[in-house]
Amino acid sequence: MFNSFKTPLASLGLAVALHTTGAAAAEGDHHDLRPKHGGVVSQGGHMEYELVIKTDATLLYMRDHGKPVAPGNSSAKLVVVEGREKLERSLTAQDDALKGPGVNLKGSAYTAVATVEFADRKKSTVRFKSK
Repeated sequence: MFNSFKTPLASLGLAVALHTTGAAAAEGDHHDLRPKHGGVVSQGGHMEYELVIKTDATLLYMRDHGKPVAPGNSSAKLVVVEGREKLERSLTAQDDALKGPGVNLKGSAYTAVATVEFADRKKSTVRFKSK
């Protein structure tokens, strides 16, 4: 009689364990995806990236779990797609962000992909989509 209860109880126990483990992991690995510089924020790996596109400059800010990351000797290649137009920019480390030439957007809707190369030669690719 008790054998018929073992399988459902084991399944319930596994489901509860997985749910609480996932919730704890999600709480411990919180990423703040709110913009700090008026740009579009996206997550890549354990980092948050904020892309700010202006007519006079393009900036890519980096944060690690909410804490600013100095660009050091990092660089990035950025591809911005707006409608049928595709623009490429090279970004280099300056002050507190990776910076490059500006982009004159015709509207507010765009998609961008940045490939960031860190000083240790590791790369991270992150995608941005404006709203």
